[in-house]
Amino acid sequence: MLQWVLVICGLYQPVATAVAWWRFDGLLDAASLALAAAHTALLWGCFIAARRDALRPAARAFVFGSLFVLSIAYSRWGLALQGPQHWLQLLPVLAGAVLLGRRTLWIAVVWMAVLVAIGAWKDAQPFLFAPGHAIGVAMAGLSAALGLALVAFVIDQALIALHQSLDLARQRGAELARARDRLLLEIEQRERQQTQLLHAQKMEAVGRLASTIAHDFNHLLALVMGHAGRGLASDDPAEMKAALRSAESAARRAGEASHRLVDFSRHEDSAPEAFDAVEAIADLEPVLRQTFLPGVDVTLDLDPGAPLAIHFDRAHLELILLGLAANAQQAMPDGGQFTLSVAAYALDRVEIIARDTGRGMDATTRARCFEPFFTTRPAAQATGLGLAVAAHLVREAGGDITVESAPGQGSAFRIVLPRQEQVPDTARTGSSRRPRVSSQALRQRPAAGEQG
Repeated sequence: MLQWVLVICGLYQPVATAVAWWRFDGLLDAASLALAAAHTALLWGCFIAARRDALRPAARAFVFGSLFVLSIAYSRWGLALQGPQHWLQLLPVLAGAVLLGRRTLWIAVVWMAVLVAIGAWKDAQPFLFAPGHAIGVAMAGLSAALGLALVAFVIDQALIALHQSLDLARQRGAELARARDRLLLEIEQRERQQTQLLHAQKMEAVGRLASTIAHDFNHLLALVMGHAGRGLASDDPAEMKAALRSAESAARRAGEASHRLVDFSRHEDSAPEAFDAVEAIADLEPVLRQTFLPGVDVTLDLDPGAPLAIHFDRAHLELILLGLAANAQQAMPDGGQFTLSVAAYALDRVEIIARDTGRGMDATTRARCFEPFFTTRPAAQATGLGLAVAAHLVREAGGDITVESAPGQGSAFRIVLPRQEQVPDTARTGSSRRPRVSSQALRQRPAAGEQG
């Protein structure tokens, strides 16, 4: 604002001087020209100072320099000769005084009132014996002084309101800062409490794992030792091979359980490979059948068409299917039917469905069955990690796992995995990281006491 005032006044001053020179045919005296030049130089000097961020010095020089120039003009030429320039000379000075505060504003107003009085006295001196004309000059001076006072009063009241608003804004800003500090303190306290809660939950999880893993591994080791003892006590080679197969199956499940815990807790990288899901599940059939009691009918519904290649960790897939089979056995203690099917799903997916005719799940259990450490079995018989790990592995590979179940109507777990365009030759030839059960063993069913 100050810069614009200085520009306007700095342009008007030389223009007004040139007009006066033309109007009076070049009869302006040297004092008038010198005073106009000095005032113009003052205005542009203050403008340059304001452009260089020296705002208060520029405003102070503008106000008091202009008042000094006006003092010379009013005392030398009076009030009447100021003509149309009268208000254009006084009001900009008030605008500059506003920037310096109320005290400077009223000093400028009193100074201007004195100048108006001096100018009016200068105009009235030749007409002291003409009362009518003297009264007219006095009224002109009085109106000018009152006009200045009225303008100054309005500006002063605006400044007071502005300062009050600023004080209120500062007060509210301080209150907001205190509220922010309290909020930050509460957030820090809540974060500390959350950290303590997470630590307590971790310790609880460790305790639950410590109490359940020991039971699981003791159970699996007891199976291994039982099958080994049965093989040592028998002289029949077929019986010994069956015992070894059962012991190998139990040991594999123990190893997979340990790898499952490591993958879930440490998020270690898996080893995905491209392989035929139909072939992998067909190779897994003997181990799947060993999981169930004789009263359960196990059916594999495999698509006989083109290979259904997926990109997944083969060991993880076997682990997931064995876990689903174990859960199905628990849900069918009196026998039933377990069906494992593989088929193409859409154009780029492979669908694996594990379906049983067991007890099924209610809505609450179905909604929580994929949560870590959630289990419906007694605490000493399960960790509640099987389905949680399965969901983690499947979704990490870009697939999805869902469940459909109702009380008394069994359960169906649906696994959908991305499909590969083709299976590598090494995968078709049966290359794997672990030995597979021969086709002769597909039709051998262990006795009820041999289940792992």
